[in-house]
Amino acid sequence: MKLGEIELRVLGVLLEKAMTTPGSYPMTLNALVVGANQKQNRDPVTDHSEADVARALHSLILAGLVREAPPPHGARANRFVHNVVEKLHWDPREQALMAELILRGRQTAGELRAHASRMTAFPDMHGVHAILNGLMGGETPFVEELRREPGRSANRYRHLLGEGAEVVSPAALPSPSQEDTYHESVDRSSPADVEALLDRVSTLESQVEQLTGLIEELRKEVGGLDRFDPEEV
Repeated sequence: MKLGEIELRVLGVLLEKAMTTPGSYPMTLNALVVGANQKQNRDPVTDHSEADVARALHSLILAGLVREAPPPHGARANRFVHNVVEKLHWDPREQALMAELILRGRQTAGELRAHASRMTAFPDMHGVHAILNGLMGGETPFVEELRREPGRSANRYRHLLGEGAEVVSPAALPSPSQEDTYHESVDRSSPADVEALLDRVSTLESQVEQLTGLIEELRKEVGGLDRFDPEEV
């Protein structure tokens, strides 16, 4: 299965919005155009026209990955839903990881967990790796694990659904230096270690948010002192 760039973007948007904004799902053509071209959670950011998205929808329908949904009572615009459950048998967590790979490109398991958590919960890194292994196995692999790149502390993954997603031969990749090989052995942390690190990051983010609120309160108090008039006492 090799989908074009616009077809992938439309499929990714349908997967994403079904979980993040279920109230706006199924999606109209106009909503898909907006979702395809939004600036957040997209790499690269695109500027597809309504005609581009309409053609992509037609191709996805022919491929059995999208279908037209029955319109709500009184609605005029056609609405569309993805069909990956019936066609590819992806469960919600598989859908979330695939949506992220489609919409953002190559990512590490940790990045995928952080980004895909806005769609569905991933309790730990062990579960993420188990899902990725499932997507890489079977008669039709949907994901490929890439060899560690120089300067990176973890392997990245990419989807195998679209143009430019052909498997890269290991011989075509640069050979790791001795330092990279050392870091590869050191950085192979256990899922428990990675989970603990993510929990610490979450705690630090919460502390930063609390400190930001405290600073804002102090700023307001200082502002009140600036307006204090001794003659009023």
